[in-house]
Amino acid sequence: MRRLILILCFLSTLASAQTDTINKMIESKINHNLQEPLHSILFYFENENYRYNEGFGLVDKNKDTVSKHSAYKIASSTKMFVSTIILQLEEEGKLNITDNAFQYLQDIEYLKFKDFHIFNNKHFAKHITIKQLLSHRSGLADIFTDRKEAFFLEITQHPNTQYSPKKIIELYYKYNLNKEPHFKPNQGWHYSDINYVLLGLIIEKLDNTTLAQSIRNRIIAPLNMKDTYFEFYEKPTHKKEVIHQYISNINFSKINTSFDWAGGGLVSTNLDMATFIQGLFHFKLINQKSLQKIIDVKFTKENESRYGLGVYEFVVNKDTFYGHFGFYGTFIGYSPKTKTTLSYSISQATPYFNTYKFVNEIIKSAK
Repeated sequence: MRRLILILCFLSTLASAQTDTINKMIESKINHNLQEPLHSILFYFENENYRYNEGFGLVDKNKDTVSKHSAYKIASSTKMFVSTIILQLEEEGKLNITDNAFQYLQDIEYLKFKDFHIFNNKHFAKHITIKQLLSHRSGLADIFTDRKEAFFLEITQHPNTQYSPKKIIELYYKYNLNKEPHFKPNQGWHYSDINYVLLGLIIEKLDNTTLAQSIRNRIIAPLNMKDTYFEFYEKPTHKKEVIHQYISNINFSKINTSFDWAGGGLVSTNLDMATFIQGLFHFKLINQKSLQKIIDVKFTKENESRYGLGVYEFVVNKDTFYGHFGFYGTFIGYSPKTKTTLSYSISQATPYFNTYKFVNEIIKSAK
């Protein structure tokens, strides 16, 4: 008995030392006075032997202190929720991911879907499959990256505009992106939020409700994710102040980001995100066959991680994680081999340090 007590005391001391080391590493990165300020970091790590969940910094400069329970925009990690629902719909027999998207979208008048993908003066929209949308292999251009300057000008000049799927599509046509796809369907890989706008519309049609309600009914409520909601499309489920997240020196928390919609519109916490990713990999949302489809990653392009159906493959300290990055410096992922969950928010899209190296250092200290 005495020996067992000594072992438990040793393990407790070791865990305390690990936590102190990680705390110092994270706190050292926060700097409120840079041109590209980094006001807060929220970090969650969990494996079979150790769990770390902390938050450091401020909601924004001269604002309240954050905590491990603070909420943040998860941005493109929302795509994992959308892909999960698409696979649920396939399990229910309402679609097949090899179906052409056209059959589900042709009746939406403002889409003008026949003209949605024109490559070398030829129309290819009818050939785009749901799977190609999920895996970013449709060839469709992206509002945010392919018209970066025009889009940033648009949202900074009109920061309070409330977007809808229709308004997002109107921007797509305004920028003539339907005539500038990157390749024929399935002939390459190009990351585009427009893929997920179309998937969101398919979900709304087949579920006969809003995307926000579908995510709530199918994922948030079943997993009891009390601090997660679809920002600008439903009322917040809590009174927590969402941390301010930046792109360089632009505070995107002062901009209506409803344009993210199906590509990145959720607000959550690290604990809720851990609940989601663990629920996904423990088959609480989809079955094993569907999960295998999601994590069947393939090569993308140089300097880009492999991608499956709404998930990246991400190697951290030799552990392979499946998950997704968010534009404002966020990530959620799970390593099936080591049963490790990783979730974080850096609160800055362009931090002054290498995020990948920083995360690697923390994981090494956590093991």
